[in-house]
Amino acid sequence: MANFLGIDYGQRRIGLSCGDPAIGVAIPCRAIICSDGVSFWEELEQIVREKRISAFVVGWPLASDGAKTAWTVAVEEFAQRLREHFNMPVYLSDERLTSYQVTSDRKSFGLQPAFKHIRRERNSGDNDSRAAALLLQDFFDEQCKF
Repeated sequence: MANFLGIDYGQRRIGLSCGDPAIGVAIPCRAIICSDGVSFWEELEQIVREKRISAFVVGWPLASDGAKTAWTVAVEEFAQRLREHFNMPVYLSDERLTSYQVTSDRKSFGLQPAFKHIRRERNSGDNDSRAAALLLQDFFDEQCKF
């Protein structure tokens, strides 16, 4: 069993998703909320053990024209640290428009929360994990093309 962990890396919240490429379905997992009291690496190590992760797919934030930005470079550095820390494969997957797609899909299905709940939902990391599931699903779909 080869479980992959999709990561939508952010400064405040890190969206996570997991899936098995043999099945080809990605599902959102609990996001990691970055705070001074919590070690991101310890929390990630626990998730990697629990989910039996064997590879990572990290969202690669390119500009709309495909150019690299300062954030692209920061994510590439994170991916390198991830590779070194876990000694596992790390794949970069174009994440352009995944966050937009999450909110757009929710609106089209009438799942948009009431205005007063939008901040709470955003701060929970749920949308980040949905974006991580989209990027992991895109990665699986791309790998399965003939």
